[in-house]
Amino acid sequence: MTTKFGPELELPPEMRAIAEKNVAQARQAFETLFQNARETVGESEGHIEEVRSNIKDFRQKAIGLMEANVEASFDFLHKLVAAKSPQEMMSLQAEFLTNQLKSVSEQAKAFGDDAKALGENAVRTMDEHARTLAERLKALAASAAQSAQAVAQDLKTVGETAVREAQAAAAKATDPKQQG
Repeated sequence: MTTKFGPELELPPEMRAIAEKNVAQARQAFETLFQNARETVGESEGHIEEVRSNIKDFRQKAIGLMEANVEASFDFLHKLVAAKSPQEMMSLQAEFLTNQLKSVSEQAKAFGDDAKALGENAVRTMDEHARTLAERLKALAASAAQSAQAVAQDLKTVGETAVREAQAAAAKATDPKQQG
């Protein structure tokens, strides 16, 4: 079956085959693109969830530190109320302040270390994700370029064939011996 575009114009079988091949390649390229997009979105959600989970843990630790400090303060107040002399009250207060300074110093160091680790982990996670995405885009671009080159070569071949056929038809039309 030939495809006609007018009274005498037909789409050569080679061109139809090339067009079908190019449509199939384009469909495959878009399917790959959409699959990569779906995977990237899924991975992004996973990375974001990991960072969110780490932030949640960090907040829980901060709340735990505050609870420990409040509990220590209530313990101190309970001991202070039970003190039997001003000297005992002063001793309890000195002990509480010494312990709190030490505790707050340790907590601040741990909190700072945790905040630093959280930030570094978030940056590392997002950097790895960005690198993976860039590699996928690079591979897709290379695939698209290769497909475009194949299409260009196919079109060049079809064009050359069409020129040869047109030249042959023109020679036949102008050569009285071939008109028969």
